[in-house]
Amino acid sequence: MADTPPRPPAAPGGPGDDPAGDDPVDLASLHEQEGGNDGESLGTTATRGFLWANLGIITRYVTALVLAAVLARVLTPVEYGVMVTLMLITFYFDNALDLGMGAALVYEQEEGVTERVQVAFTANVGLGLVLAALALLGAPLVASYFQQDAYVTVFRCLAVVVVLSSLTTVPWSLFMRNMDFRRRAVVEVVRDLSRFAVTLGLALAGFGAWAVVFGLFAAYTVALAGTWLALRFRPTFRWDLPVVKQLFSYAWRVAGNRVLGILALNGDYFVVGNRRNDQYATYYQAFRLPEFVLGAQLNGLSAVLFPMYSRVRAEGEESLRDAMYKALRVVGLFSIPVGVGLALVARDAFTVFYGTQNEVGIRTMEIISLAGAVTGIGFATGDLLMAINRPGVLLRLNAVMVPLMLVMMWFVAPEGIVWVAGVHLGIQLVFVTVRQLIADRLVGASGWTALRSLAPGVVVAAGITLFALPVRLSTDEGFLSGLAITLAGTVGALLALAVFAPARREVAGLVATVRGR
Repeated sequence: MADTPPRPPAAPGGPGDDPAGDDPVDLASLHEQEGGNDGESLGTTATRGFLWANLGIITRYVTALVLAAVLARVLTPVEYGVMVTLMLITFYFDNALDLGMGAALVYEQEEGVTERVQVAFTANVGLGLVLAALALLGAPLVASYFQQDAYVTVFRCLAVVVVLSSLTTVPWSLFMRNMDFRRRAVVEVVRDLSRFAVTLGLALAGFGAWAVVFGLFAAYTVALAGTWLALRFRPTFRWDLPVVKQLFSYAWRVAGNRVLGILALNGDYFVVGNRRNDQYATYYQAFRLPEFVLGAQLNGLSAVLFPMYSRVRAEGEESLRDAMYKALRVVGLFSIPVGVGLALVARDAFTVFYGTQNEVGIRTMEIISLAGAVTGIGFATGDLLMAINRPGVLLRLNAVMVPLMLVMMWFVAPEGIVWVAGVHLGIQLVFVTVRQLIADRLVGASGWTALRSLAPGVVVAAGITLFALPVRLSTDEGFLSGLAITLAGTVGALLALAVFAPARREVAGLVATVRGR
């Protein structure tokens, strides 16, 4: 549950071979089955779930963004680097703890806290104890790798965080399985505010890197208590080897995907932290605003897409196709314009948030913003492949992408973090395209229709660029310049919506869905 830069994600019955249809349909009209409270359609449930998911996720990213800006002024450069490492290692432990068991439970769509849930919980707690021991023993290696040898004790404290996380991981997945994003959002908000208050208070009191550690303790304790209370979860520590094997037969590919996926999109920290430690903190800062604006929304969407695709699966290939087209239009309409807009305001945002005119950080943020736009498009297919029991496809793709990306980053890192960000963008362009082509084939989709689904986002991004770029080129960095660029980009986006009917209809359809029409 740690905050990190915007990174994408990530069942019997595969798709059939029916011919592709070329007319996308709104998700709200695709499903008449019960999908939520009051008999609302699954499309409406998914859209409202997305909004609730965003409430919690936005809180996490807002607090992380503010903390990054404030702590840059309060902590020493070395302590700030320690904070980055703590966030990074915690994120990896969180993902390692899942084992894919949570995804397996979402996929199976059982109801209630069944024996299978308890078995998955027991397996995760056992893994948590192993990882906690690893955190204790491996702390000196972590400190040495990131050139932070004086903070071994700080890194050993992550063992406590790992145990708390292991007690929360499987119950947390039940929120997603049930599409119960409202109660999940409440837990997330309280969790993140507690971390924010404890970390900021102790940092201002002079506790240095320990403020970050105690902030993590507070957040994970609140998450554990809140999740168990909201779900009325009572552990029984069941163990059934056949059940474990059944769950793991699906989960291991999801877990492998998750590990490779986060390496693909967080492995750059390991490279920069060792090869360009002098720019380590700057690289982290360059990700903060893109993470907040792009990562929050896209991760919220992913939390809804996987269970939604899992339910649509039962309706057949045509419904899956239509759902993918719709997801591409929605994701493209958001990620492409926002990524371009973030690149245009990167100079001013970096200067205002961190109080420094760091040219390297600004250029890195510009490239990362564009990479985030490309990465966002991949969200429409990643969850689809998992929902149709094809996580092995993602696994094989990531098995190629991750080593290639990390090796390229390792060689270019001495030239600086701008080069590392450039590799990140290039790799995403190639592999998001390949993944889309594979998904099209698996669900019998038209490649042209899939590409055409991105047109609304491209047109709006063009409008933003046409109006905002001249302002960016003619002003000096600062708050007022950033505001002027944002206003000009907003005007450009609105004009693009006014003249391009497909984009206008898409926005109107989303508004109508949210209102339950």
